[in-house]
Amino acid sequence: MRNNDGMENRISFYQHSGAIVTASVVTGISAWVLWQSPLLLEAISWQCLILGLIFLISIPALKEKHPDVGRYAFYLILPITFALSIRIQIDVFFIYSIIWIAYVPTYLPRSLAWWSLLGVALAWFGIRITFSQETNVFAKTILESTFHMFALISSIATQDSIKANDKTQQLNRELLATQQLLSDASKENERTRIARDLHDLLGHHLTALTINLQVAGRVSDGEAKKHIEQCYALSKLLLNDVREAVSTLRSMPVVNVKELLSIATRDLPRLSVSLEVQETINLDDVNIAETLLRVVQEAITNTLKHSDAKQAWVTMVDQGNTITFKYSDSGSGSKSLSLGNGLKGMQERLDSIGGTVSFSDQPAFTIYAQLPKTAKENGPKSSIERSS
Repeated sequence: MRNNDGMENRISFYQHSGAIVTASVVTGISAWVLWQSPLLLEAISWQCLILGLIFLISIPALKEKHPDVGRYAFYLILPITFALSIRIQIDVFFIYSIIWIAYVPTYLPRSLAWWSLLGVALAWFGIRITFSQETNVFAKTILESTFHMFALISSIATQDSIKANDKTQQLNRELLATQQLLSDASKENERTRIARDLHDLLGHHLTALTINLQVAGRVSDGEAKKHIEQCYALSKLLLNDVREAVSTLRSMPVVNVKELLSIATRDLPRLSVSLEVQETINLDDVNIAETLLRVVQEAITNTLKHSDAKQAWVTMVDQGNTITFKYSDSGSGSKSLSLGNGLKGMQERLDSIGGTVSFSDQPAFTIYAQLPKTAKENGPKSSIERSS
């Protein structure tokens, strides 16, 4: 499975590189146009500032560590562009606002994107009608607005494509993890069948043979009795071996928890998950394993939807009859934590198997849970068990 971060990083690189190169070309063209003008130095100074601001919003690491810096840089580009256009009348300056509008979906809610497009168009129309001597101002503004609209639509389409790919990758991970659970459940069913057959068939016949040998030993004498007693001892030993084999088959762990969670947490978009799972944690109850898998998946989904975290940690400790589970991320947290449908569903899953869970959002989003190694008798059957 390909890492979705690779695709997103390439798209971001192309977008940022295109913005910087385009702004540099505009600066060069304006310098060429104003080569003999006393406004040359002023124009280059303002454009270098715009270029620097575009560079700031193009640095992914800066956006992650200091998101406010990139946000302020984004807000400053447009007013500086308008001020520059009022001061120096050169047609190519509208390209800076095209670059700005391409970043709108990144920094503003989708609901404000089209209002931003309308605001930019009205601002250019007002600047030209007020400060320039151009003719056909309305037609020119409409034409330039189509360029802005194309940039905005392309940016929105790119973000939607990334989100769709994220969703596909998420469904793929869930499918692989579910396939692993289904495979483990099938192995459990097969071992149970073999153990039952050994107990019901071979065990039954060995028990009957042992009883008959015991009776034969009582009614025989001499050398024959000696051999019958040896056969009787061997049949008892074999019967004990069968019972031990049946017990071993029934008690073998079904699910390797670390392997299961590794499948569910690898290649996540914008999030790296560290697993600290004791090697001794192996579950023989598919229902518990499925609940644990769904808890981890919901925790990751919650982080991706509501947090800017880039790192998450899953810790599991074997406590004998129970497992202690902790999930935390590197997000900034919030003042209040409200339980949505996902977290409420997580509570219901754990309640159904006799587990407990609590949530915290300070200093970052954290989940504490305790799970039994065997689900309570009246708990619902796993969907994996039902499907198998």
